[in-house]
Formats: sequence, structure tokens, C-alpha cells
Amino acid sequence: MRVSFEVRAALILGLVSFLLLGPVAARADSPYSLDMKGMPDPLTWSLLGETSELINKKNEPPPSLTALRNRVRGDVDRIRKILDAYGYFDGTIDVSMDEDKSPVPVVMVVTPGPQYRVGTVRLTDPGGVPLGPALSPAPGRIALKEGEPYAAQAVIDTEGAILADLGRRGRPFAKVAKRDIVLNRGATRVDAAWAIDYGPLVTFGEVRFEGLERLKDKPARELLRWQAGEQVDTAKVEETRRTFVETGLFRTVTVTVEPPPQGGDGPAPVLIRVEESPPRTIGGGIRYSTSEGAGLRAFWEHRNLMGGRESLRVTADVAETGYSLEGRARKPDFEWRGVDLVAQAKAEQEQLEAYDMDRLLIGAGLEWRYSPEWFFSGGVTLEQSYIDDQGNSESYTLIGFPAVARQDTSNDVLDPTRGHRLTLSVTPYYDLAGTAGTFIVSKALASVYLPLDDAADYVLALRGGLGATFGGSTLSLPADKRFYAGGGDSLRGYAFQKAGPLGIGGEATGGKSLATGAVEMRWRVTESIGIVPFVDFGSVFEDSLPDFGADLFIGAGLGLRYMSPIGPLRLDVATPVAGKRNSDDIIQIYISIGQAF
Repeated sequence: MRVSFEVRAALILGLVSFLLLGPVAARADSPYSLDMKGMPDPLTWSLLGETSELINKKNEPPPSLTALRNRVRGDVDRIRKILDAYGYFDGTIDVSMDEDKSPVPVVMVVTPGPQYRVGTVRLTDPGGVPLGPALSPAPGRIALKEGEPYAAQAVIDTEGAILADLGRRGRPFAKVAKRDIVLNRGATRVDAAWAIDYGPLVTFGEVRFEGLERLKDKPARELLRWQAGEQVDTAKVEETRRTFVETGLFRTVTVTVEPPPQGGDGPAPVLIRVEESPPRTIGGGIRYSTSEGAGLRAFWEHRNLMGGRESLRVTADVAETGYSLEGRARKPDFEWRGVDLVAQAKAEQEQLEAYDMDRLLIGAGLEWRYSPEWFFSGGVTLEQSYIDDQGNSESYTLIGFPAVARQDTSNDVLDPTRGHRLTLSVTPYYDLAGTAGTFIVSKALASVYLPLDDAADYVLALRGGLGATFGGSTLSLPADKRFYAGGGDSLRGYAFQKAGPLGIGGEATGGKSLATGAVEMRWRVTESIGIVPFVDFGSVFEDSLPDFGADLFIGAGLGLRYMSPIGPLRLDVATPVAGKRNSDDIIQIYISIGQAF
């Protein structure tokens, strides 16, 4: 039989169309509606909301009914794991789907059943002998507590606490030989038992370094946070690793306690393997405000000047209001561990509405890092300054004795989301030239960061500052030693130094005391964008102590944050709300790197 060319062409086109379009038609989306109920508490609902594909991909219908069934089965498995993780071992999950409807109604009903509680918790050695007090963690360290609702995370935490406590007691090689988590369905309880191989009792032995190139051996050993022969403490091992990292001299640091070569108890060798980073760093930043104009800061730093962690940092600052050049040298662990010898020299010039100043300063002191959070310093400074205070020119030769205490528990330098900062300082001054006499300047500054959600997308930030000067009068004090408020670092909405008393010409006169505060609501809208409404308030006072009954200057505004790789880029726009005078501008703009505080 002959088939015409037209018929053959039609058959071929039909076959091609079936092959190409048939699969497409078979892959028509399968939208669905979802009714899910019965999870036992808000926590399990939250976990389900984070992991459920039926919930999180509701707007992405599966390509077929088979894919929808797979998605449902996946969620059933996830619900089962969540129920088991919180002790609902007898829970059931009923699923119904009407596949003839579109969208397909999916109904999932969870019946959690009773929540199992913790029964017995036993700790033994591999031979079944109960661990004594010297090998058992303190009761408060065991997260799995008899009689409380069971949670799988408590099992993990308990096991971690057992091994961590043994590691702090000279047994860093302890391990779990056996773990038994047994369901007693009749009593709806979970019994837990661990057999712990606690390993040898070891002390810190010989320390070897790998990777040291520029840093000498002796300064490297000064960073160790243990003494040879001490019982091994894994917390000191981690503290040592962190100390090496904080020097800024290393890209990577690993500290490994090795088993004693002779076996059994005894000294354990320690291997510290490092990869050094370049010791020199350059950096800088820019800033802008309506009243102060633009500013640029740049620095160069060498963190290992002579192979013993000595550092030298040179900083230059150029702005429309003046310039400065400063050098700071540091000798770490000077005579005492954790105490650094610091020397500084600085030359600067300021041209402000309040005053003009030329100054040379030299100083030296000791800085003591008492703990990761606490820092103390004390020293002596000598400064020679020439100040033109609204036509009154004076020279000052001041010797100062600054003392500072600082605590910092915040989690980030430029973008803190939790913790707090506290700085207290007192500096007595004596004017060798006799112009200003003797006076004492004291300051207190505190800030608190309160995350309002687990992801810290909403952070309430609070700041307060106080200052007081004892001795002399406002006008007898050098203008640069008086207190001022106003500007991006103190009270936004007012020009630099203008939130306080003004002279006849509208220039800031400063005061002997200060009180300021700020409230910010930091809202991270996306991964890269944040919005910050804020209110700043405060004033400067002519008496030695702030007058808390006096009227305050108040500024308010809105900020925009762009979360760049180097930190938040800040744009704040503020306006005076209370205390505005005719000379005050209605808008102030501030641009810089980092949060306002």
C-alpha cells in the first residue's frame, strides 16, 4: 500500500508532537490546599513551619500527583522526627487527599499521644561500674533530668557535658563507649544510660609549633594559657587557641593535645599548628555630616615589629574641621601576662566654631586585659596646646593621669546585636603653665543591645552618657576639655557641639557636665537593608554635675543601613524635636561606617 507524502508528513509531525508535547501535558502542575492540625505545642509547630515542604513550597505546586505524594510523605517523615524529638513516641499522623479535585485538598491530622518523661539516667564505665564524683559532671550540668519531659536535644547536651567536664579534669581523650536510650512504653518514660571510656589522666607536656615564620618561639610560648605539668584543661586549650587568633598574626590556629607516647597516664604532648598572616595592615574609613563636613581616616599597622608581637600603628585623620597624625606603639605582656606597655604621640589641629586649637601630646601607660570582657588602663600624658577661644588665646601645658575601666560583652564591633558596653574614665589634670590650674574630668558611657527575636532582625539599642568636671569654672577650663553635645556621635538632629549653651555669636561655649541618651529600634528588613528609627536627647550644663531637672535637647530621625561586607554603611537623617532655636537647621545628615553606637 502506498502512503502519500502528505500522510507520511502528518504521521511524522504527529509523532514528534506527541514526543515533545506529551510529556509537557503529563507534567501539568498539581496545586493543593493544606489543612494541618494537631501539633502538640507552639515549639513543634514552629519547627514544622521551618522544615515543612507542604508549607514552605505552597506557592510552588509539584509537577505531578506523584510528586505531590512524595512531598506529603516527606512531611510525614518530618513530623514523625519532630514528635520523636520531643517525646511523643506514640503519636500518629493521618493523611487524606482527594486527588480528583483541583486544587487537591491535603488534610493532615496529628494525634501526638502522651509525652514521655525521663526515667533513670545512669553513667558507668565500660565495665558497668558507676562513675564516681571525680568523673561525673555536676548535677546542674546534666540537661537530661529525671521526671522532666523528654527532649532529644537534652540527650545531646548531656553527652556533651559529660565529655567536656572530663576534658576539663585532665581526661581529654574520654569518649562514649556505649549509649542506650530505651523506651518504656508501659510507663511512658525514657531511660538513658552511658558507658564512658574516660581515658588516661594527663598533664600538659612538651609543646611543639608548626608554621612559625616571623613570630619568634619565646613570644609564641608567652601566649600559652597553661604551665607545663598542669593537669590538662580543654578550656585552657581553647583559650590559648583564641589568644593566638586575637593577635591578628595568624590565618588559622589549631591546638591538639596528643596521647602520651608511653601510653597510660602522664604528660601529653601538645601540637600547635599555625598559618601566619601578613603582619602589616592598611585601612581607613570615611564620614560625613551636615555640620562637620567630610572626613577621611587612614591607618597603617605592623603587628609583629621585632618578632615579639610588638605593634606600631600610625593613624592620619583629615577633615574639614582639622587634621591629626598619631602613632601608638605596644609591647605586649610587659613584665606581667596580659599587661601591655603602650606609648603614643599625637599632633593635631582643630578649627571649630567653638574654638581653634593646635596640640602636641605624648603619653605612656599600661593596659591590662583582665578577661575577655574587662579591660583596665592607666598612664600619664603631657600635652602642649594653643587654643583660640573666641578671641581669647591661651597656651596650656597639661600633665594628665588617665585611668579607664571598660567592659564589653557585645558580639560585634560595628554591628552589635546583643550584650552591652560600659566605659568609665577619670583623668586628673594639672596645668604646668598655671593657666587652668587643677581639675578632674570624669566620664561614664553605657550601651545595651537587646535582640527581640532569635535571628536578631529586631534589636532595641540603648545608650546613656554622663560627664562631670571638678575644679575651675567653665571659662577657665581649656576649651577642648569642656563637654559638648550635638552631632552624629552624641545627639543627632543638632549641629556638632550645638546642643548646649551658645555664646553671643551663636558659638558653642561648652560646659562642665553632660548628660545624653539615645534609643534606637534596629530593624533588618532584608539580608542587606536595615531601617533604624531613633531618638537622641541630652544637654550640657555649666555646673560640675548634670541638672537632671533641666530641659533637654531632643532630636529624632530615621536611619538607613546597608549591610556591606565591611560592616553597616550608615545614613541617618535627623531633626530637632525639642529645644530648637532659630539658629538650628531643620535637618542634619550623617554618613559613616558602623552603627551609631
